[in-house]
Amino acid sequence: MNQKNSDIKIILGEKRFAGSSNNDMSIKVGLTNKHREFVEGDRTTLLNLEERFNTERQDSTKIRISGKITNIFENIIDGISDYEPFLNDLYYTVIDVQDNNSITYRGLPQYKEFSFFRNEGINGHINFLNKSADTYNWVLYISYPSKNQTNQSLRYTTNYNGTQSTLNYNVSDGIPYIIRKTNINGKKLITFFCAHNHNLSKYQWVYLNNEVQGKRYFQVYSLGDKYYGNENKVFSIFDYGYTDALFGDGNMGTFKRVLDPSNPEETTSEYYVRKHNIITKTTDYEINKMGFERNIFPSQRKINLSGLTPDNTQKVTYKEDTLSFAYTFSKDIDISLYRDNLGRPITELFLTVINKGYMGWFNNPQLHTRTSGLQVGWDFNFQKQFIDNWWDVNNLDNDDNIPSSVYGFNDNVFYYNEDLKIGDEIKGDICEFNKYEQKETVLSKINHKISFNPNLFNTNGTLNLPEGYGYQVHYPIKLRSYSNYVEKGVKSEVDFIPDFSFYSNYDNEWRWRDLYPYGFVDSENNGTDIPFLNGCHYPFKQINFLLKPMSNDNNDNNLIIFQPTTDDCE
Repeated sequence: MNQKNSDIKIILGEKRFAGSSNNDMSIKVGLTNKHREFVEGDRTTLLNLEERFNTERQDSTKIRISGKITNIFENIIDGISDYEPFLNDLYYTVIDVQDNNSITYRGLPQYKEFSFFRNEGINGHINFLNKSADTYNWVLYISYPSKNQTNQSLRYTTNYNGTQSTLNYNVSDGIPYIIRKTNINGKKLITFFCAHNHNLSKYQWVYLNNEVQGKRYFQVYSLGDKYYGNENKVFSIFDYGYTDALFGDGNMGTFKRVLDPSNPEETTSEYYVRKHNIITKTTDYEINKMGFERNIFPSQRKINLSGLTPDNTQKVTYKEDTLSFAYTFSKDIDISLYRDNLGRPITELFLTVINKGYMGWFNNPQLHTRTSGLQVGWDFNFQKQFIDNWWDVNNLDNDDNIPSSVYGFNDNVFYYNEDLKIGDEIKGDICEFNKYEQKETVLSKINHKISFNPNLFNTNGTLNLPEGYGYQVHYPIKLRSYSNYVEKGVKSEVDFIPDFSFYSNYDNEWRWRDLYPYGFVDSENNGTDIPFLNGCHYPFKQINFLLKPMSNDNNDNNLIIFQPTTDDCE
């Protein structure tokens, strides 16, 4: 050993003196030290713990998801059943005694048929397994938008002046509208009532797919109308005395948002339906009831006396309950393996909820000519005063890639939706992307409809439009955010231009939005700060899962909500 570095010498025994034997020797070296050797000039060594944590946080691409589901719905669709186990298990709403002393029982399926965690099965029906309590009604997945579908056929139906008007169009055509001539503050306007969010700002432009008196580009004068809350669905242009019938009351069509008519190729928005790719299995998560948590809505239950039940058994039945459920995915998701539908790094994953309906109340695909019992539609397909004919069972455009399966029991046939596999693709929201702005916007969210099987539970609905409930399918889990501003630069003058940037031939420069790092939130509250531990990010997603009867529509543009009055004090 070098004398300069230590006062200890290690030599063989035979070298010490004659006749001495050689022995194996060891020196215990302590592993604890309060100091660290620093090599001068080495700038790759991190000495700051906070800096080291942030480096690991930004480099990590692993995500582990958990959250909470609050199950909220109004159980209002009742019916009758000839299947004895279903009949005996109803929450009875009508008990009708006929002249021949026969009794008709009408009622609602109990809350357990809609819960994410069943407490029990149905007496006389299939065996109920406690270990499978969270798999009978609903299934959860993690998905991400992987591609765009531009050939989705859509249908917009509106009730204008008491008459239903319908427009069939393709999602790539843009945003559907119906026109009304209006006069606001003495100004003659042509007002467009849109099916969903138009994403317009004042003084932007719209491109009409139908030419009006030699023009296709029109500038937006105002947003909204005299009713409160319509700014995102209504806009107007000046009426300069147009005489074309295409600008007449009740006329329907489609348009696209345009930023600059002098540069239409780059500033005209694109419209599509996102396709979601499934990346987890049904065995990759656990769901359980939360200990003592209930939402604000009351639980509704009652005691059915034995003399008023078809099986002469006294029982407690539940119409609605107020439970919340905790879910946790055990699979770590490496987002570096995926790119989104626009070829960009993943900034969002989605909690995807699919109805399974294993008990057999819903989703009979034999009512139509396809394999899926679930139907898909978007927010504007939910009407307030009638069931939109978009949901007609013979409409193949509302189908999706969710196959049904079947089992037999008690001489009856029961249908349920099969579990999805990793790599399966299903439909998602209607979106707009403007490549000049480098921004994607969700215009209308996708919903699934579960319809009662009239062979087992007859609600007196029409054959082609069976009654049921709708629910939102995909819930975004924000991981990172893009900046609120667009970066611009010439490639030869700017380093690290991302591969998803857009080159503008009009401006002769690259355009992109910066991807904010984890933990950064700007002054407009744009950004994310997700917990990070042991090399993994832990986003927590809380959702209110709403089941909507098909007779409700929160997006009806005829809904009158007057703007709140204000006085000088306010």
